[in-house]
Amino acid sequence: MPRYLPLFALLVLLPLASCDDTTSPPADASVEAGPAPDQALAQIDSVMLREHIAVLAADEFEGRGTGTPGEEKTIAYIREQMEAAGLVGAMPDGSFFQPVPLLGSTPTDVGTLTFTPADGDPVALDFVDDYIASTDLDATEASINGPLVFVGYGISNPGYDWDDYKDMDVTGKVLVSFVNDPPATEDEPNLFQADTLTYNGRWTYKYEEARRRGAAGMLLIHTGPMAGYPFTVLSAGARGEQIQLATPPENPLQLKGWIPQPVAEQLAEMSGTTLAAWMAEATTRDFQPRELPVTADLTMTFETRTFEGTNVLGKIEGTSHPDEVVLYTAHHDHLGIDREREAAGEDGIYNGAVDNASGVGMMLELAEAFNATESPARTVMFATLSAEESGLLGAGYLAENFPVSLANVIANVNVDSGNLNGPTDDIVGIGAERSEMLGLLRTAAAGEGMTVTPDNQPNQGLFFRSDQLAFARGGVPALFLNTGTQFRGQPADYAAQIKAAYRATSYHQPSDELRDDMLFGGIVQQTRVAFRLGHAIANSTVRPAWNPSEAFAETRRLSEQETGM
Repeated sequence: MPRYLPLFALLVLLPLASCDDTTSPPADASVEAGPAPDQALAQIDSVMLREHIAVLAADEFEGRGTGTPGEEKTIAYIREQMEAAGLVGAMPDGSFFQPVPLLGSTPTDVGTLTFTPADGDPVALDFVDDYIASTDLDATEASINGPLVFVGYGISNPGYDWDDYKDMDVTGKVLVSFVNDPPATEDEPNLFQADTLTYNGRWTYKYEEARRRGAAGMLLIHTGPMAGYPFTVLSAGARGEQIQLATPPENPLQLKGWIPQPVAEQLAEMSGTTLAAWMAEATTRDFQPRELPVTADLTMTFETRTFEGTNVLGKIEGTSHPDEVVLYTAHHDHLGIDREREAAGEDGIYNGAVDNASGVGMMLELAEAFNATESPARTVMFATLSAEESGLLGAGYLAENFPVSLANVIANVNVDSGNLNGPTDDIVGIGAERSEMLGLLRTAAAGEGMTVTPDNQPNQGLFFRSDQLAFARGGVPALFLNTGTQFRGQPADYAAQIKAAYRATSYHQPSDELRDDMLFGGIVQQTRVAFRLGHAIANSTVRPAWNPSEAFAETRRLSEQETGM
């Protein structure tokens, strides 16, 4: 029995609420629980946070690649630490481990992607530098050969009265689409939530829509401003194994991939126009999809394997409402090892100290804090998740196969990439503004003398890029606890400086390592706020609600109705 509606079904009901939605502001939900106990908060300290990160980000853990010996070491360490903190296995059989069935496809022969215009010479494009691609199939070979179809932003959403496909049949075609949302206009300043990325803007949605329409493949156009990160973030791992759930999606794409801006400009010129003109056309509701006078040809072969990732679930049983769950999540995987880098004498281990050994360290400290006080009224569950870097796969599998009905999961607090740059006066709850979680977070932050500030880069779509999304899609009010922007003793632009530096040099790179100059005051603050928030909810009867205008609110209503709540 499905636990929640497909997100597409919800997207056609109504647009997702924006962060500044004044038609249905989140209530400042209050709880009757007492203050967080000092003895529990005292358990959260920088020494153990550093130790957990040092262990998980060590070279011996081999970048914590999903389904590798590095993940085996990782989950063994997490289980050991959970047991030491007094947790018991949260799976129905009492175990800590939930296997996640996965399919891995490693490119073995990629050749070239060839664009052939109706008039002119073919252009041969090199894998990694000029394009990247993978497949939905459980197959050793996949190919595309045929005309390209430009579909603008690739969005069809009646809630916004927007349809880039119109009535065009794209069955068996290879689609070309921009990422992100169409920009707001002077006449519609809140179109697609203005500068806040909606799920329609995410690359995952573009592929989902292409599958629903029976396309054979899809190429997404990458530009730095639209994607929010450089093309190297995508291309760095393109030669390695690409992971998906073991059961391919319905109407799988033969090939799916990205082309960088210079290649997209070439493609537009081969089609008799410019990329700038495409961008201008795609920003209106009058946009018409069209077949381009260019064919694409690509065949790739793959080495495939089926294997398992592993989610780790521990819990502290509730005393009076054990069937109700407050869920903490963090992903324990990272990108493993790049053997080609190693063969070239370079550092090939993606240690992932910030992303996300830091979040797992926070979770383990949260478990210690809960262990240092009386058992909560509700069950508190701690889940570290596999294959987040491959598309939130572990979280998605857990949401579909949760030990209890998602209607009984009261809230989800996700921790990913903790603050290792020093204390702040504020904290950000990505997605908190979508529900009554915002009011609860404000109270928790105030306990640490902090305020809650909005996401200052809403166009990056962080709510759709970490594990809380899987539970939100299941109707669970959720947030992603993120670093504030007001660093103590630092200039106003310090947060922007360190974020830009991290993305340029360390994000999804082997250089994401634990360093001696990292500052732990900020991550201690974050962990304490996360504890205060979860402790308050776990020791109350409050059920945070989504804003009425949120699509997730309908999911919640249906799941509660299904369980008779």
